[in-house]
Amino acid sequence: MARRKYIAFLTFTLISLLIASVVLGPALIEAPPGTKSIEDMLSPKLPPGNETNETGPPAEVPASPHFILLVTGAAHTHYLRLNVYTDYTDGRWLTRNTTRVPSNVLAPPEIKVPHHSESDRITVVSFIPIRGNLFTSLYTTRVDGAGAEAIPEYNLFRTPLNVTTYSFSAVSYTFEWPYLMNLTAGNQTEYLSAPNDTRLVTLARSITTGARSDYEKALDIARYLANNYRLGNATPPAGADRLKWFLFQSKAGGSYDFASAFVVLARLNGLPARLVEGVYIDALPQTQVVTEKNRQFWAEVYFENAGWLVFDPLHPDQNVYVPFELSIRRALLILEPNGTGTLEIRFERVVSESGVRVEVKAPEVGVITLINESGIHNVTIGPFWKPGYYPIIMNASTERGESIVRFAPVLVPGELSTMPNRTAVNLLKSGSEEVEITVYGAGKINLETDSRLVESWFAIETVRNETKLYVRLNAPADYPNGLHVEKLVVMKDRERFNVYLPVIVVERTEVKANVPKTLTAGEFLNLTGKVATVSGERPGRGKAAAFISDGNRTILLGVSNVSNGAFSLPLKIPEYLKPGTFQLEVYYIPPLGYPYLSSSTAKIVKIKGLAKFSLPELILARPGNVTVVGSLIDGAGEPIANATILYYLDGRYIGNATSRTDGRFSLRLEIPGIEQHTLTLEYPGSANYSPATMKATLATVELDVPDRITGELGKPIGISGRVIGIENATLKAYVFPGKTYTINVVNGSFDFTVEPFQTVGERSLEFRQGGRVLKRITFAVVSPVRIELLTKEARGEKTARLKFRVVDSVNDPVGGIYLNVSVDGFAMRVMTNGSGIATLDVPVPEKETNATVTVAFDGSPYYLPASGKFYVIISKKRKIPWLYIGVAVIIGALVARYRLAKRKPEEKRQERILKIIFNNGIPLFQEGETMEISVECDGEPELYVDGKPFGRGRDFKLTLPLGDHRIEARCGDLVETARARILPSYNDAVVEYYERCFLPWAKGVGVDVDELTPREIAETLTDMMYPWEPIDTLTWIFEKAKYSGRRVSRDEFIRFYRSVLEVIGGGCVV
Repeated sequence: MARRKYIAFLTFTLISLLIASVVLGPALIEAPPGTKSIEDMLSPKLPPGNETNETGPPAEVPASPHFILLVTGAAHTHYLRLNVYTDYTDGRWLTRNTTRVPSNVLAPPEIKVPHHSESDRITVVSFIPIRGNLFTSLYTTRVDGAGAEAIPEYNLFRTPLNVTTYSFSAVSYTFEWPYLMNLTAGNQTEYLSAPNDTRLVTLARSITTGARSDYEKALDIARYLANNYRLGNATPPAGADRLKWFLFQSKAGGSYDFASAFVVLARLNGLPARLVEGVYIDALPQTQVVTEKNRQFWAEVYFENAGWLVFDPLHPDQNVYVPFELSIRRALLILEPNGTGTLEIRFERVVSESGVRVEVKAPEVGVITLINESGIHNVTIGPFWKPGYYPIIMNASTERGESIVRFAPVLVPGELSTMPNRTAVNLLKSGSEEVEITVYGAGKINLETDSRLVESWFAIETVRNETKLYVRLNAPADYPNGLHVEKLVVMKDRERFNVYLPVIVVERTEVKANVPKTLTAGEFLNLTGKVATVSGERPGRGKAAAFISDGNRTILLGVSNVSNGAFSLPLKIPEYLKPGTFQLEVYYIPPLGYPYLSSSTAKIVKIKGLAKFSLPELILARPGNVTVVGSLIDGAGEPIANATILYYLDGRYIGNATSRTDGRFSLRLEIPGIEQHTLTLEYPGSANYSPATMKATLATVELDVPDRITGELGKPIGISGRVIGIENATLKAYVFPGKTYTINVVNGSFDFTVEPFQTVGERSLEFRQGGRVLKRITFAVVSPVRIELLTKEARGEKTARLKFRVVDSVNDPVGGIYLNVSVDGFAMRVMTNGSGIATLDVPVPEKETNATVTVAFDGSPYYLPASGKFYVIISKKRKIPWLYIGVAVIIGALVARYRLAKRKPEEKRQERILKIIFNNGIPLFQEGETMEISVECDGEPELYVDGKPFGRGRDFKLTLPLGDHRIEARCGDLVETARARILPSYNDAVVEYYERCFLPWAKGVGVDVDELTPREIAETLTDMMYPWEPIDTLTWIFEKAKYSGRRVSRDEFIRFYRSVLEVIGGGCVV
């Protein structure tokens, strides 16, 4: 029997445990914070950005035969990017993590500077799978490849999958020289961090000394590195800083060293820059092989309105617009007579739809070939029948007349051979150049030519069995400009050797511009001028560009075309220029390949600052005393102080005002009725600033809208009305404490809807125009209520408790209202608590009764009347089943012990609170007054005053001496501090805050506080339609504190302080 009881008890216990585990399991089993999910363990996420942010790029990487790409379609693209590095720390470049976007598309930048753009569709094929960052261009707009996702911060794309082929669309931008020189560095502070090293800073500043634009600074740094350092493998000693070693010791390094140095030097000059790793390829549409040998580092600098631009000291500037790139690989081609050779011509980055072609020709041969498309072209040269020096001439030109000429020397040796030291000669008209021709072998040398450019010649024998022939060239004034091939015949005994020498005759130009001596900031003008040579020739084409400079910075004013030597430049002088002396420069820029040199002229001009008024064109006010507040500012928005401003009403002179140091001024006008006037402001100007005039419409109006509007809680409130005195205007409706609506007045009427309020009560709404309050109305937000009986069955020995709940229309509890309750003749009045609950204890009858309960609410200012009728069962309380409760307690204890023994769940951290609360929330009291402090804390707090223990507890009363005191509450390991201030009286506090906070604010909004009494200041602000209630309150209390001799109470001080904050909007606290 005992065994059966034990088995039954055990079975019952196990069933209880099972039920408890099902019910309580979710609450007891909780993973510790930071635990990875199965998905995270199986598929770990890579950091966004580059593949690592732990180490920077390796300085040198050995060539790897495994890295092979096939790139097709890069017709205008030289740089394919793989990684971007942002932070230089401890001599290494790192990459900040950034956000990946699950998209294969990035929008191109918004380039606001005049520019040229080209688009490429590029395909990349890799011989080994690529995973992670993909090779793309700077401005890639779309990538078509498996799993492609974007990294917008770095203009990169990546894929978490292994891919061997993908395609992308790219856009590139170039700019003409004047626009580049006008660029300003963008606001990218995260790309400005650099080592704080004195030698680096000194070097960086010395490189850019004299630069007058941010782009010029970047260009100076690139040129400095290209001209003073060489490409080579120089390994720094162990422990040495690689950057400093490169810049100050070895002066030799790889592309990483050049690019890294550029980025650091640029940042030290205030240019936001970053380091980029990738490959440098040919800008060709045909398929090309890219290997580790193409690996390259370069820099990118961010400019406002132009985006990121590439800078590479090892390659030409990629940002300047050129219609194409033309180059040859072989320096000298030596052929046998009647022999041929091959010349590799690279024709890259050809502008779309420009009609470009390359003509390849040679003396005595004529045109060898015509090239009409970009690519790498292997051209057969020859045969040349006679010994001689034959330059191959490659002339690339566009339909617009732009051209580039390249020369390749070809030597066909004979019994007599010569070689000039220059492939081609640029000869300035009316100038001279000397060409050295080396004649191999000794003997008497003679020169024969019919060229008008040859002025004289002489020969000198050297000790190395050579003869140096020196030929002086001079271009007469009437000699035509352009490319000429001059034939020089070198003779020795009976041998003759032809030397064909390309000579490009160019001519200086001179710019003359009609520049006024005085200009005004913001002024438009048409600057005319002429371009001519010394001989009087006028270039037929080109551009004219005008700049203005204060010695530190150059600003582009305009660019226009030059036609037949004349130009007309429409210019606008920047509004933000300050008064002073500037230099205005006008440049002539010839087309690419044009036989005229660029030139410039400079004029010293005086700039007068632009003066203008800051005032609405439509001013609305209430009839009566109207105060108009405005500002006189310059073109940069900075104030013009101590200026006399004349003002007129409908052309009638009213008076004048003087601008203060902040440029603000105020005008007071008396307009008794609803009227409309033209207000004219005039500033006559000064020696440094231009005159200024402004007309504004001044209308006095009245708003026809109810003073009080009732709306229901939780529902939008529609408001309509009329504006008497104006037909069309835009107003603002400001609902305290911070919601603003825009109101469009059309034909004198308006309507708008206020969003639903979530609490009942009164709200103030102000109709404003600018800083003026045109009318103030009140919202009364009311709500119907719903009464609920929460007790369905009430039991008790002598009395039973009924519970009622009252909620508003948004189902929030309504507290503090009285309910009239009647239960079968038993009547009682009860009040709801903060939770909307009201309780009523009623007598319990001997027998169970189904009672009728009637509840009525009579209504209040913000809650509408309501009633309800309910039925409830009232009866005696049942006896407590202690036996069952005991069994349940035992089972619960067993379950708890089992669970605790099995696993102790991690306790949840609860946020602990420690707060110091002053009476009325303001920690300022007068001498002799008791300070009441409450401390909120989970445990028992301890209070310290000025570092000394005061006591333990939650509520404290203190009386402290004059001065500032430090109040400190400690609760466990939490510490909270506050400061309390004791003054002789609240009168002192009122006067101090009035003068420290309120008067400076009133002066700032245009009130002449130095000449007005406190009551006049209040009236002026009221006329300006600032809220009159708080202004009146703070003025009355201030006058009492300063002039009446009576003491200000604490309640009055609190009212004063809150009124000040309501008017000035905070910012001046106790």
